[in-house]
Amino acid sequence: MTGTVVKGIGGFYFVYDGNSVVMGKARGNLKRNKDIIFVGDIVDFDIDENDKDGECVIHRVIERKNCLTRPPVSNLDILVVVFSLVQPTVNYPVVDKLIAGCELAGIDPVICISKTDLAEPEAVSEAISIYSRIYPSVSVNGVTGEGIEELREMISGKKVALAGPSGVGKSTITNLLHAGEPGIAEAEEALLKAATGRISRKTGRGRHTTRHVEIFPLSDGTMLYDTPGFTSLDMPGIEPIAVRDLFPEFRGLGSICRYSDCMHINEPECAVKEALKDGKISASRYESYISMTEEVRKWQK
Repeated sequence: MTGTVVKGIGGFYFVYDGNSVVMGKARGNLKRNKDIIFVGDIVDFDIDENDKDGECVIHRVIERKNCLTRPPVSNLDILVVVFSLVQPTVNYPVVDKLIAGCELAGIDPVICISKTDLAEPEAVSEAISIYSRIYPSVSVNGVTGEGIEELREMISGKKVALAGPSGVGKSTITNLLHAGEPGIAEAEEALLKAATGRISRKTGRGRHTTRHVEIFPLSDGTMLYDTPGFTSLDMPGIEPIAVRDLFPEFRGLGSICRYSDCMHINEPECAVKEALKDGKISASRYESYISMTEEVRKWQK
């Protein structure tokens, strides 16, 4: 049988097979090889016929599409990058670094501006215009729910997590996505709680734990990763020239720069700098690119 790991705690894993959640453990060979099973992993498993609770044994982790280590999740299709314009004020370099991390990991970003009830409409429109030419973009009013259906359509049927600075309203958006579900998310949550309770009976562990990553299936096929929240993605040691490829709006222009290895900073006859001057590239995005390039150069020293 094949399923998705939707939670891991205390050496136990919870696998969703499309209909229900079953708890189990990894086969010995996975433990001996010290292979880490991530939430989001697609696994092959068998029901342990000798276990009265009908638990399972995981014997293989199918090759991952991608994985992140903080928090430990895998096989994401979309990362919704959430930021607000006020309370807290947007920090574009932080937002753009998250987006660049998506590009590096092979995850599709969706841009979501939150707390629009607190911001001027003109400011929201201006912020949306920075990204809408590059990525799917939406604004959400956490009070009225305006924009949540548009976001729901953007992520429908995908494996999705939310990321962004603390305090921008990720939990509010998560709750809005759950709202109106015909009992599916609630049923899966109840199954997870019931299965988690069995850990205490078996090992004495599991009742008093820190919050873990969990996935909740929604009725439209979306797998919503509920994480403790993260504000950045791992950026392994990459060359400065690789940073330019993490900005999609630069790619087509780079081919018409005077130099094929143009870094779009100090070189003459640079198509990217011309586009910046003409307003075809956002100044904030370009400044984020400069900041990231300088940061990567510091890592190399």
